Amino acid sequence: MRKIIGVLVGVSLLGMLFSGSFLGTFFEPEPHGVPVAVVGPDTLVNQLSGAMEDNKPGGFDLREYASVDVAHEALLGREVDAILVPREGRLVVASAGGRAGAAAITGAFQAAEQARGRALRVEDAVPLAAGDVGGTSGMFYVLSLVLPGLAMALLLTKVAPGHGVALRVGVMVAGALVAASVNAWLADVVLGALPGRYGWLVVVSAGIVLTIGLVVSGLLKAVGIGGMVLAALLFIPIGLPASGGPIGARFIPEWYAAIGRFLPVEPGSEVVRNTVYFDGAALGTPLGVLAAWALLGVVLLALPRRRTSSHQAAHRIRR
Repeated sequence: MRKIIGVLVGVSLLGMLFSGSFLGTFFEPEPHGVPVAVVGPDTLVNQLSGAMEDNKPGGFDLREYASVDVAHEALLGREVDAILVPREGRLVVASAGGRAGAAAITGAFQAAEQARGRALRVEDAVPLAAGDVGGTSGMFYVLSLVLPGLAMALLLTKVAPGHGVALRVGVMVAGALVAASVNAWLADVVLGALPGRYGWLVVVSAGIVLTIGLVVSGLLKAVGIGGMVLAALLFIPIGLPASGGPIGARFIPEWYAAIGRFLPVEPGSEVVRNTVYFDGAALGTPLGVLAAWALLGVVLLALPRRRTSSHQAAHRIRR
């Protein structure tokens, strides 16, 4: 009976973790320091900053830019999330960076301009794929890469437990390339959800699958099945919402976004997004985080194998 109660309690806690993490993150999103380029003089930028601070304290970081062209380069380089050109009554967003986030930026600045008795024209410089109405394709695509990484690590540990580090890593590289090629083909060629960068999408997707596979394999070797359970909880019910998902990390609780930056899912999402929609901009930091996790996995794999239960059983028999 105690075991049955334990199972029921464990399942309930797992459900609470999922619902609390996802609902707590995505319900009532608020902006936090969203960088917006403002094309205009200092006085105008300061005036707008004060007005936005009154409406959304700490929500937006308005930055002065001398020209629309320079501001546009910053938008495509992922330095800012939108461009405001007050003298033209124009706001430029990039919904590929997060459709819900772009909508929140639009709503905030339209309300500010309406309060001043002015209309605001909105343009989308980097739109999402036409069918991606909710902007969720990127989030679910990254999930489709995390799951093969978890499964590959577990299955390799079961079917080939005695392989050395070099052979194990080689097999995982091959498996990551296969999984990435198939998933990218579905996302780009078949569905058109992440279109136009198939080759590069395969490369970065393989890197994500391989990173997850290496980390989980290392944890399985170091601490056993509990290591995989820990990784699965960190990467899916915590890492996925902490990445910001379809709304972007700047619109979820700041402390949760800070956690997400150090887990593989958020940088993986950034790498996919920036590769497909922003011509490979701002890849250095997210690739660095993924590389650190992959290195951790290799280090754990290189450690001496932990003492197994079979050794313990043999010891008991000898006694």
